Amino acid sequence: MTGSSAPRRPIPVIIDTDIGEDIDDILVLAFALSCPQFEVLAVTTVDGDTVARGRIARRVCAAYGRPSVPVVAGYPRSMPDANEPVPALQSVTQNAVAPTEQGLPPACDVPADELIARLAADRPGEVYLLTIGSMTNAGQALVRFPATATNLAAIVSNGGNFGPGRPNRIGWNLRYDPVAAAVVARSRAQWVLLSEGLGIPGLSHADVDRLATQGLETTDVLHLAILQWRENKRECNDQSTPHLSDLNTLAYLMGGWIETSPGRADLVVGPRGTVAELRVAYDADGPHELSRQLRPDRRDDLHDLFMEHILAEPIARKETPT
Repeated sequence: MTGSSAPRRPIPVIIDTDIGEDIDDILVLAFALSCPQFEVLAVTTVDGDTVARGRIARRVCAAYGRPSVPVVAGYPRSMPDANEPVPALQSVTQNAVAPTEQGLPPACDVPADELIARLAADRPGEVYLLTIGSMTNAGQALVRFPATATNLAAIVSNGGNFGPGRPNRIGWNLRYDPVAAAVVARSRAQWVLLSEGLGIPGLSHADVDRLATQGLETTDVLHLAILQWRENKRECNDQSTPHLSDLNTLAYLMGGWIETSPGRADLVVGPRGTVAELRVAYDADGPHELSRQLRPDRRDDLHDLFMEHILAEPIARKETPT
């Protein structure tokens, strides 16, 4: 998959996310659920209070008429201590979207890494794992279920800030668990690494106002999440507008939006899992696919497509038994 053309059938994806912290995760999940080009097979949450994150994901899936999409609370800590429990964290800024289990579809009880492995094995070479949070679930799946590396079509990650004219800087989604990111980089999995600094347009104040007045259950949930993010995210205020950094993963899969080239990406992991360096180089013989830029002539089109689906009534879909 080079991002140059879109397949005719819906693209099966697993969305691995730290939803509930920054705002783009919930918006990207909503877009994936509302866009007919994607078939969301599962959502796995990662990092910190994954149970609270899972409630938010289940609330979104239910609002979009997809209550049977499996949602799993994944690993709360980074490798190698991924199973150690953590207390509820203040970083889940949008907790009011789903503060309790009331009215929610049940959570899936299959462990996140096992679910990823099962779904990939069921449809070898078809399923894309999108990592838009810490890469712990992905790393654990590759270690515990090695066949996942070749069963997945690819792992598509938002991480780093690199490309023509930009330094090779480690991004937050890689920084949160550099050991897991290094596992992915050095595995047999096809890895598509996309820069966080691609300039994907975010939402304007007018866009947020449209969400607030659309009058759908879906837009009400998203608008509440934006208000919560503005109130609780340390860097935000009541005038902050949502960014869409994680949308690069879906834009890549749709084709024609993001220019990529073969290359090599690796992480030099320092003492106790700290990151010393992200190494990214374009190389025709490299094993990875690396983003170069968002096509300038299609930048506004991507924003318009996003808003079109976000503001629409949820499309009716036949639920796939799991």
